[in-house]
Amino acid sequence: MNKESNLPVERSRILFKGIVQGVGFRPYLYRSARKFQLTGFVKNTSEGVILEVEGKNLDNFLQYILNHLPPLSEVVDYNVSKLPRQFSREFEILASENTDKSDLLVSPDIAICENCKKELSLPADRRYQYPFINCTDCGPRLTIIQDLPYDRPKTTMAKFAMCEKCGSEYHDPMDRRYHAQPVSCFHCGPTLSLYDNNGNKIETGNPWQEACKKIKAGNIVAIKGLGGYHLACLASSDEALIKLRKYKNRENKPFALMGTLEMIQQNCRVSETEKKHLLSPSAPILLLKRKPGANVSSLVAPGQNTIGFMVPYTPLHILLLQEINQPLVMTSANISDEPIIYKENTNTEELRALSDYILSHDRDIYLFADDSVAQVFDDRLYMVRRSRGYVPFPITIPFNSPKIILGLGPLLKTTFTVIRGNKALTSAYIGDTESPSAIAAEKFAIQHYMKLFAFKPDIVVIDKHPGYPNRLIAGEFPGAEVVEIQHHKAHVGSLLAETGETGPVIGVSMDGTGYGDDGKIWGGEFFVGDYQTLSRFGHLKYLFLPAGDRSVKEPWRFALSLLHTLYGPGHDRVTQFAGKFGKKGHQQLEIIKNSQSKFGVLTSSCGRIFDAAAAVLGIGYFSSFDGDLPSLVQGVAEKSGGSKTCYDFSIEKEEKNTILNLLPLFHDMINDNRRVTEKAFIFHQTLANGIVSMAEQARSEYHIDKVGLTGGVFQNLLLLELTTARLREKEFQVLIHSEIPANDGGISLGQCYLAGARYWND
Repeated sequence: MNKESNLPVERSRILFKGIVQGVGFRPYLYRSARKFQLTGFVKNTSEGVILEVEGKNLDNFLQYILNHLPPLSEVVDYNVSKLPRQFSREFEILASENTDKSDLLVSPDIAICENCKKELSLPADRRYQYPFINCTDCGPRLTIIQDLPYDRPKTTMAKFAMCEKCGSEYHDPMDRRYHAQPVSCFHCGPTLSLYDNNGNKIETGNPWQEACKKIKAGNIVAIKGLGGYHLACLASSDEALIKLRKYKNRENKPFALMGTLEMIQQNCRVSETEKKHLLSPSAPILLLKRKPGANVSSLVAPGQNTIGFMVPYTPLHILLLQEINQPLVMTSANISDEPIIYKENTNTEELRALSDYILSHDRDIYLFADDSVAQVFDDRLYMVRRSRGYVPFPITIPFNSPKIILGLGPLLKTTFTVIRGNKALTSAYIGDTESPSAIAAEKFAIQHYMKLFAFKPDIVVIDKHPGYPNRLIAGEFPGAEVVEIQHHKAHVGSLLAETGETGPVIGVSMDGTGYGDDGKIWGGEFFVGDYQTLSRFGHLKYLFLPAGDRSVKEPWRFALSLLHTLYGPGHDRVTQFAGKFGKKGHQQLEIIKNSQSKFGVLTSSCGRIFDAAAAVLGIGYFSSFDGDLPSLVQGVAEKSGGSKTCYDFSIEKEEKNTILNLLPLFHDMINDNRRVTEKAFIFHQTLANGIVSMAEQARSEYHIDKVGLTGGVFQNLLLLELTTARLREKEFQVLIHSEIPANDGGISLGQCYLAGARYWND
């Protein structure tokens, strides 16, 4: 006798929470229930997906579900309750239902899946070369959602009435396009249009093919993607890149490229781990080592050894690359670090100024999302910019917060974060919030998250710098407590949050600029403690930063100040270096000599130390973007082949702090007769050794053997590798970032984590 026939018939209600809408979860439950011969129903609600099933062997059924989830879904919690039998006769998918609570998570926008790729390339398929092909396993999500639950009327697809064939697929639970909200075809979906930069529509039978002709002819074409517009041109054309840099007013900052895997492998070294991430559903831009003789213009990434490449992640991208058959520049359409342009009706003039032609479509983007950027370190992903493909996946923190906490982020590389319960939702990359348009973008995105995830903050966290414009957003929440968190503590906090570390650590925060607790400009900081007791243990030696922020754009000024401190005002090396910049150089030297306190500030910034090294080594004297010269110093050092030499440094005590003094490093480097490449490498090695020596000093005083490395300077994988290896040699446990950027893109998470610590319980 079949043992199962003796089992009782039961009914259970299961509430699933997580990423369970828009990812094929309901049809999966439908098919699974039929497989187990169960009756009942499934439906979307604002709280999650509710499943009621009636039949035998429900425990095995639940285990089967949890062990065979659809690839894009994620169940973060579920609750099972027993119900009386209702003697239902079939299993149904019911209409969505709104409730008062929203515990849903939303899927990020997902790269085109293999099944859709096949249909896109199959002449017999009705969606052959359809630029908007998608299914429940791929396509737009977050960027088109206006509200939850995730149903077509609450997306920007609402205006497109499905044709009979698309409607049939959409309503068939056995079809992979069942309730794929963006489902459409040539007859009923979005359409492409091509315009010149005067706004005139170009009449053509095939807009994307015509756009390809324009790109091949050396033009810049703005292309509407999932989360905003890209600017595209031939990656091999110096002329096109010169034009693009002029349009964007972007002197040296690298551009992202797009190519097939074969194109990427022709131009870059690609490990198996890097290949896996390139081809993942998130499809980030990966920074890859450039091969000698790569068929890509040197103007793509001047002075860099890496190229940022991504694969085509939408059907339109695939069509463009197939037609052009060579790598394309595919950089964000924006004005100098402002948010990506994504709304035609408000930004048409900006798009015209940035491009020769505009390839657009009529599916609205509701929420912007720039491309994610990452590297691979220690055989795992090391995020540089977290956005499309990853947001809004949550970070699970090791505590359950009774307060809803909103962190507004810093000035540069801004994101915001919301902590609710034990989940942290960090927004997509916004940009630098120095302009009114960037502040408006952050406000809009926060309001959208508040509606989407049904929250109102109890605590709003801001950076301690009194001049950061986005601090003013806190005024939008008059009932909330406002908390200031120091910039570099927030860096350490973001690492603690991501790694789930609750015990004491030595937090090393190597960064550019942050307003310190003592009113000075911090940036090379050492902390000790846990999430509740984090305190400053030490820092890089304070040096005079003449002209304040002007020295960030013209780093030679800080290098001159460093040389003045090292050698004194009358030394030949100081006056010779000042002479390189003519009258301005001598004027700056006089200011440094006569009144440091009146015309500048003191800084412990590690980013400025890299700037000074670039100037002293003759690598560069002016900076055109954040991290410009430090990335060049890294690029030069990576060409050296390595060295076992280390320059000198000292560890000193000043009042309560321990000081890492790198002035001896500069003295040795200046007097070193080696090649610049070797000196640049030894500079990195010395800095790494200095950091490790500070960690050893902290361990001897506080008996802590865990070190966390954070801050934008640790985007430099050479420094990260040297520091990590040396720490492990000294038997430290090393914590590093992965999902959350080490740079300022992670600040908002750290703000929330540290500000809410006093409220948390396990």
